[in-house]
Amino acid sequence: MRRRTRSGGATRIWLAVPAALLAATTACGGSEGGDTGQPSGPVTIRFDWWGNPDRAAVTEKAIDEFERRNGNITVETSYAEFNAYFQKLATQIAGGNAPDVLQMDYRYVREYADRGVLADLGDGPAKVDTGGVTQQLLSGGSVNGKLWAIPPTQNTQMFTYDPAQWQQAGATAPKDGWTWGDLRTAAQKVTDATGGRVRGLSDFGGIEDWFEVWLRQQGKTLYTDDGKLGYGAEDVAKWWELANGLRRSGASTPAEVTAKLDGSLANDPVAQKAASSGFGYSSGFTAQTFELFGREMKVGPFPSDGGKLGQYAKPAMMFSIAQRSEHKEAAAKLINFLINDVEAGKILGMSRGLPANQQVRDQVGGTLQGPPTVTFEYEKAVGPKLEQAPPPPPKGASEVKSAFQRVYDDVIFERASIQDSANKLIEQAKAAISS
Repeated sequence: MRRRTRSGGATRIWLAVPAALLAATTACGGSEGGDTGQPSGPVTIRFDWWGNPDRAAVTEKAIDEFERRNGNITVETSYAEFNAYFQKLATQIAGGNAPDVLQMDYRYVREYADRGVLADLGDGPAKVDTGGVTQQLLSGGSVNGKLWAIPPTQNTQMFTYDPAQWQQAGATAPKDGWTWGDLRTAAQKVTDATGGRVRGLSDFGGIEDWFEVWLRQQGKTLYTDDGKLGYGAEDVAKWWELANGLRRSGASTPAEVTAKLDGSLANDPVAQKAASSGFGYSSGFTAQTFELFGREMKVGPFPSDGGKLGQYAKPAMMFSIAQRSEHKEAAAKLINFLINDVEAGKILGMSRGLPANQQVRDQVGGTLQGPPTVTFEYEKAVGPKLEQAPPPPPKGASEVKSAFQRVYDDVIFERASIQDSANKLIEQAKAAISS
């Protein structure tokens, strides 16, 4: 029987991987691992990922099918919540014991690739068939012309709201072309209609992901092609002025609620019915979403003041192979199955987002029910407006993301002015990506 382990809960927050552990991967990750080629006898590979029990159940079912078709390959699996996963992965890599197949986030691709931890998936024994995946998505796992991570799925940013509560408050539902002013008006109506018991919107100011969309609407990017900051303190200040204005009017959540945001349902104002709407990713809608939120939710695109949506086709997550793996071909075979096999796609559904392979995507669409159908239809509608995913960000980007929320806390608790806080954020960001 396949060995399966789970650690941690289902919380998903951003935390920088400890520098000491990553530094150790320079020595441990760069050596070339052996490869047995097509296994002539039984081999065992390890596959680790982050996620929740809902994702784990379908992943295990898909791997059961893979093992049925490949009797000489056994897959040992392990999953954890996001932070615990990357903490454990850094320790494994430092000790020379990384899993053969690992789930990767695009913010870590460049860092791990530069340290020689990952195998090239575009050539050699770890090569995976990417013919069904668009270049728009593959760019998110490519560094210096080589492919280090392959997205099995794509997702994009979205706005989620409680349609019943919005209708009751007389708030206009999101639609193509709506503006940030429209959002403020709608959110304020919900707050006013509930006497402040439910805020119209979860405060979005400290989340770098949503700042990125707004920034792209201004024609800018988080990072330049050479890994420098693509924005300045004036951009951060404008964003925080926008978000803080909603907080001060009562349209969005108060500071004491916003400061608890960590990606968990327990501290999600929308899930806890302290807010009626918020921003998120389409891959977050699983079969249990309506049950977990306690009501039916609808989705829409981001607001924009200039007609430019700013959203892009983002790898929901990616698969990589460890450079030190002794069974790269078997590992590549598993990734190829999970990405390109139609039956695997039907089993996995939307558990990791919209399938990256178009043929698989077309087949999966007809099997969906409940919340995943909502995001499937949303991505079909918004797809023509999505831009290409940016290349993997530079080393230190995860530290910048953490600092973005941490410094914003100074704004909402009024410990510092917006301009001083923006200047502080830029100083910390430059230090993080240059260290």
